[in-house]
Amino acid sequence: MVEMRIIISAITLLLFASLVNPVLAAKPTPTPTPKPGVKSVCLDAGHGGYEIGTSNQDLLEKDVNLQVAQLLKGKLQGANYVVYMTREDDSELSNADRYNYCNSQNAAILVSIHHNGSTNPSTDYSLGLYMKKSDKALAQEVVNTVSSTLNLPNNGISRFASGVLLKSKMPSTISEGFFLTNSDEYTAIKSGNRLEQEAEALFTAIQNYFN
Repeated sequence: MVEMRIIISAITLLLFASLVNPVLAAKPTPTPTPKPGVKSVCLDAGHGGYEIGTSNQDLLEKDVNLQVAQLLKGKLQGANYVVYMTREDDSELSNADRYNYCNSQNAAILVSIHHNGSTNPSTDYSLGLYMKKSDKALAQEVVNTVSSTLNLPNNGISRFASGVLLKSKMPSTISEGFFLTNSDEYTAIKSGNRLEQEAEALFTAIQNYFN
C-alpha cells in the first residue's frame, strides 16, 4: 500500500512538472517540408523582348519558342501536370530570372525551348543541351523523341555552359528542336502544323522521362 502511494505521488509530481516546465511538456510534431511535385514542369520559352534569337524572314525565334511552350503547357495540364512558365508574353528575362523562378517553384524538371540557326538554309537537325550530370537523361530523352517525331537527324546531346542549366536545382535541358533558318521548316511552320508536332514530341519526351 505504501509502495502504491509512492507511485501515485511520483506520477502526480511528473504531471505537475510537465505543466509548469516546458522542457518536460509534450512538444508539437514539426510539420514536414513538402516534397516537390513529382509531375511538375517548368517551361522556359527562350529569349524574349529585345533578345529575338535567330530568325527566318518574318519568323522570330522568341515568338516560335513561346508558341511551342504554350502548346506544350496545354498538353501537360491536360495530363494533370503542374506547369510553371518563366514567361507567357514578350518579356525580356535574364538567365537568373529564369532559373531563380523555376527553383522557387520546386519544379521537378526544367525544359527550355529554343530553335537553332545557321547561315546555310539547308542545315537541320535536333540537338539537346545539358550541363549537370543529372541533366543528361532528360536531355537524351528529349532529343531522341523530338528528332524521331519530326523526322530529323539526331545530333545527340552536348554539354553547354548556360546559367539556366548550371544554376537550376532540378534536371534541366535546352531543346534545340530544329533549325528555324531551314527553308523547309519555314514552309512547315507557315503552312502546316510543325509547332504542334514539336509540342507533341516534347510532351511525349516528358512523359517518357517521368515513366
